[in-house]
Amino acid sequence: MFHDLALRLQQDLNLSTIGMLVSHKRAARTFKTKFPDNRLNEFTVLSEWEIVNASKTIIVDHNLITNYERQLNLSGFRQAIMADRRINNGKKCTYYQDYKSRFSEYEQLQILQHSLVTIENLFNQLQPKFLVSFVCVTLLEYLCHAFAKSRGIQILNIRPTRIGNYMTFGNDITEPSNSVRDAYLSMPLPNTESKSYAQAIEIFNQSKTSNYAYEGTSIRPKTNGISKIYKRACKGLRIFKIVKWVITDLRISFGDLKDNHDPGILIPLYYETLFKPLLKFQIRVKFTRTYVPVRDLHKYKYIFFPLHTEPEKALLVDAPFLTNQIEVIRNIAQSLPSDTIVIVKDHPKSFGKRPPSYYDKILDIPNVRLVDPLLPTSPLVRNSILVITIAGSVGWEAVLNKKPVITLGNTPYEFLPDNMVIKLSDVTKLPIIIETMLNNYKFDKQAVIKYIIACLEQSISLQYYSVLLSRLNVFSASNTISDWDSEIQKLTKYTMNSLTK
Repeated sequence: MFHDLALRLQQDLNLSTIGMLVSHKRAARTFKTKFPDNRLNEFTVLSEWEIVNASKTIIVDHNLITNYERQLNLSGFRQAIMADRRINNGKKCTYYQDYKSRFSEYEQLQILQHSLVTIENLFNQLQPKFLVSFVCVTLLEYLCHAFAKSRGIQILNIRPTRIGNYMTFGNDITEPSNSVRDAYLSMPLPNTESKSYAQAIEIFNQSKTSNYAYEGTSIRPKTNGISKIYKRACKGLRIFKIVKWVITDLRISFGDLKDNHDPGILIPLYYETLFKPLLKFQIRVKFTRTYVPVRDLHKYKYIFFPLHTEPEKALLVDAPFLTNQIEVIRNIAQSLPSDTIVIVKDHPKSFGKRPPSYYDKILDIPNVRLVDPLLPTSPLVRNSILVITIAGSVGWEAVLNKKPVITLGNTPYEFLPDNMVIKLSDVTKLPIIIETMLNNYKFDKQAVIKYIIACLEQSISLQYYSVLLSRLNVFSASNTISDWDSEIQKLTKYTMNSLTK
């Protein structure tokens, strides 16, 4: 996607140079093989795996790193390192909860220092006028944005609005989008005669009648777990496949495909086809009787807290000090009135990734209950008295369902009136904020419609995940499947229109 976007921008804007940051060596090779007419050789390509692999010989210079902190106007680089799960988390973190860092502190600093020097050289060489990016999930992405900000280079970081299939640009890696926020805050009364107003009303009304979903939301495949395991097992029993996978894994660990970003094939396959299904079964056997049934939700006075999957950008970038979600739940639980409990739902993507002990620790908190992780969020939101989220879209779903919301991290909708949404910055004030929201909540339909209009007018209707990224088992809000060329052309035009004149 970014390859073709860059080429189209080069042609339309007459760009002289293009730089590209690439991660995952095996995926890059697959791209070159699948598209032999690619023009990557015309780009200045920075490969993350080369920096990580070469960093082992670097002698850490703390003065040099401190100078970069001043140059980039950062208080430190720990958050940049933390943003990259492949550096700060364990090797299994993509498919199982693994907090043990795969690098020592010194090795992390080696990677950091080499990354800083390499990126500075890249920026000095290219002198870029703008930077286009997607969700920030790696150290080098984080640092590229930091260099761009320090040099006044325009950043266009695309992200979902969580409304239909509308995508928008922000000028930073964190939420909210500056363009949506500024449009909302500068908007007087909505123009009831406009097309955007009618569309916003339709979106608002639809939110009351269906489970909330937007472009890119994961949906469960129709095949059941046993069928999925059987098909993968049959595929894996082909001996030539196993040999090929073993050779590929050896090349990733020791050979020409060596890449810290690549977990390989066999171990993830083991976790997905055997370990996780068995763990899911174990969790269901142990905890199903403790789950609050949907039919009983109305019997409880509760605050709803949805867990985030880990690791993900919403925690690592938008809420880096709130990654211990058990302690977040504990803080919420001890801030509640005596007649109120917390109901917690795990993220469906995390089901089978967390050990049973994780849920034991949650249930050790007396006024906390769990529900089935595969339960839709809609009934949980609608029966709650308040929703507290770190940085999730469930908070926006709660806004649409006329429920008070407290956010703990950065969210796209955090600037809505504080009689509907409050962003908490001091956890010691949580009991007071909960009481305030419960006593002073007032739904403001006009503000919600204004926000939807701002999102619509500052974004583009795009089948980003389903078509441009070709992701499987994701929701697309569009009624028709568009072709790839038309979608990339729409993104190109939107990018050009978003550039500072």
